[in-house]
Amino acid sequence: MNELRIYFKKIHNQLEAGFNKEFKKHGLTSTQFDVLLYLSRETGRENTLSDIASHFDVKHTSVIHVLKLLEQKGFIRKSTAAGTRSKPILLTDSGKQLGEQLILEIEQKSPLLDEIMFAGLSEDDKQVLKKMLHQIYQNLKSDAFKNF
Repeated sequence: MNELRIYFKKIHNQLEAGFNKEFKKHGLTSTQFDVLLYLSRETGRENTLSDIASHFDVKHTSVIHVLKLLEQKGFIRKSTAAGTRSKPILLTDSGKQLGEQLILEIEQKSPLLDEIMFAGLSEDDKQVLKKMLHQIYQNLKSDAFKNF
């Protein structure tokens, strides 16, 4: 089973390296891209640090660093509204513009990425894979794994 875990790591590393290379032209890492894309797609609501952490299923501390970097790059800002404990994260004008551009790029490249990733798999294979990955994800969210 260790071999299966290694495949997950290798797949993650390949995707991360490919995305980092692709988004470097925008001055972003793949993680920064993911957060900026999330904020760009969720413009109809006020997104907080907790919302972002929850969406990506990571700890707050993992998101804080990414948000600081996006803020330094001028893509986001924290709301200055007084009295709110958890300040909404807002896109700046340049963040909105880049977010819109990235959404278009992703929509154009997504079919090609799927074609590359899933070459040689039938539609049935992809559905089985989706079901298995979902089950693995649920297993890792369980108390049994948390207490491992």
